[in-house]
Amino acid sequence: MPRPYATRRRWSFASSALKRWGTRSLLALLVLLSGWLLVNFVRMAWIEHQLDQASAQQQALNEVQRQRNLELAGEAAYRESDVYVERAAREKLGMAREGETVLLPTVVLPSPGPVAQPTPAALPPAPRPEPFTSEPVPNYRRWWRAFFPPPAAQP
Repeated sequence: MPRPYATRRRWSFASSALKRWGTRSLLALLVLLSGWLLVNFVRMAWIEHQLDQASAQQQALNEVQRQRNLELAGEAAYRESDVYVERAAREKLGMAREGETVLLPTVVLPSPGPVAQPTPAALPPAPRPEPFTSEPVPNYRRWWRAFFPPPAAQP
């Protein structure tokens, strides 16, 4: 039995509406998918940028630490050497090699007053010894004080 004309027409109307609706929904789905992909691409590019910055900072810190390690290794090698031991013995302990003469300055400040003719009775006062400290004063500090006395040093 042949189909009625109205039914056939409804079917063609429904198919064209379905095609339009399907095409529009597919287009909307593709737009949403491309938007989602674009947002994720931008987010991943931003994360990569942040990771590159963090990596550059860490590499700079590593280089600073590498330089510091080299300095410390050099200082450790120097402190283990005989040169440092001899210098420390001379400066901190006041030691000298056999046959050497150690010159330790003693500061004698002149007394303020009128200039008088030296007489045998007016001999300069004996040099005052430096005050005793628990730690020995290195030789270079004694020389420094001899050439540049502190401002409070009055006789």
